[in-house]
Amino acid sequence: MEKNRTSIPLGEEVPLQKFVMVIDLAKCRNARKCVEECQKAHHLPPNQEFMKVYLMQESEEATPYWMPKPCFHCGQPMCVTLCPTGATFKRTDGIVVIDRELCIGCKTCMNGCPYSARQFNPGDDAELMADLKISLKTSVSGKEASTSKCDFCADMIQLGKLPHCVTACPTGTIYFGDQYEDTVTNGIETVSFAELIASRSGYCYLEELGTKPSVYYLPTINPQS
Repeated sequence: MEKNRTSIPLGEEVPLQKFVMVIDLAKCRNARKCVEECQKAHHLPPNQEFMKVYLMQESEEATPYWMPKPCFHCGQPMCVTLCPTGATFKRTDGIVVIDRELCIGCKTCMNGCPYSARQFNPGDDAELMADLKISLKTSVSGKEASTSKCDFCADMIQLGKLPHCVTACPTGTIYFGDQYEDTVTNGIETVSFAELIASRSGYCYLEELGTKPSVYYLPTINPQS
């Protein structure tokens, strides 16, 4: 049974759409503009990041590469299954969000997320919390003693705009769009989602877990190939 919600957080659902993100690992140069704009838009303190960028290396012989990692907005999200109050739920357009009025800060979702995508807001920043209280339906980190995470910038989507990380990236690393329309864009070019995944051997991170992420990665390109 669905819990009673006093409001729909982060704007309204977009019907008949399924939002996806594609990250081209060959383009990322760790400019961190995606992180900076996400921090600013979500009013996050320096020690909290919804978008993280990791330096990866498959083996000693392999070339290192940078991997941006947001929330994966899973098709089968463990956080939704584990949440005891129904605060975390999946919208019909694929975005997983948190109802801040129902979140009790138990951290069960954080412990159960295999991607470590969530943050805990202890509410010890009085100035920040005062600012958040005046904006309940935008992309903010939430009330005190609650969890928060990347929300695909659902407030921007409601306005017909791209997520902040997409528009901030100077190399066009991040694509965003609608899987049903088979279209994604990085703000520079608009391409077919299916063709992009097929032509570049796109994959989902830890897809063997069966969580069915909505974030896809394009592998790095070997300069010698």
